[in-house]
Amino acid sequence: MTSALVYAIYLMVAALYVYALVDCIRTPAPRIRILPKVGWLIIMVLFPILGAIAWRNLGRRSAYAEDRVPVA
Repeated sequence: MTSALVYAIYLMVAALYVYALVDCIRTPAPRIRILPKVGWLIIMVLFPILGAIAWRNLGRRSAYAEDRVPVA
């Protein structure tokens, strides 16, 4: 039973990593924040779990943020 839980956790981490890599590759350059795309890919290769979490939280600008009109 414990080994099934461990495999499930590994599967979730692997899915997060693959999702982050594919999402980073497919995201257009204007929607990327903080670092260029190559920088994010290097971080994700060197630090898979932390890089994927950082990409998800810091790297990609949301579509909602692009659609907002600045109030002047």
